[in-house]
Amino acid sequence: MLRRLLVISFGFVLAAGAGMIFLPIAALTDATTREAGSSLAMAALFWAEPDDVAAAFGYVLWTMGIAGCAAPLAIVALVGEIAGVRAYTWYAGATALLGAAAPTILRAARGTGRLAETSPAEGRFALLFFLAGALTGTIYWLIAMRGRQPRG
Repeated sequence: MLRRLLVISFGFVLAAGAGMIFLPIAALTDATTREAGSSLAMAALFWAEPDDVAAAFGYVLWTMGIAGCAAPLAIVALVGEIAGVRAYTWYAGATALLGAAAPTILRAARGTGRLAETSPAEGRFALLFFLAGALTGTIYWLIAMRGRQPRG
């Protein structure tokens, strides 16, 4: 049991870390997300105190990493462990879908605007979160689930 808990924890940390590295690099390679990210960073710079500029920028990156990588993987891994699911499609697909839904979920949680009014940049971020979710789910499955026999 302790060994299984260590493997799950190691797989989660490694997968979420890989996703948090992938997400900003992928966002910087796309022109639309780079523009939206720079405007978001400029807003954070002007919103923050002069001494807290780095902290504000780090907060934006941290929030994107948690919402797009760690939270979807944690939910999928928890449900998969409880249900005894070992399928690759569950871990990669469900994590990718939850990651892609993150911008919509965040907007609904804040209660701003109608859900149907999305910008092109938000669609690109949803695609990046989808890809990051697929990556984190795949890495998690490779470490924690691959080759594991189903319960029974």
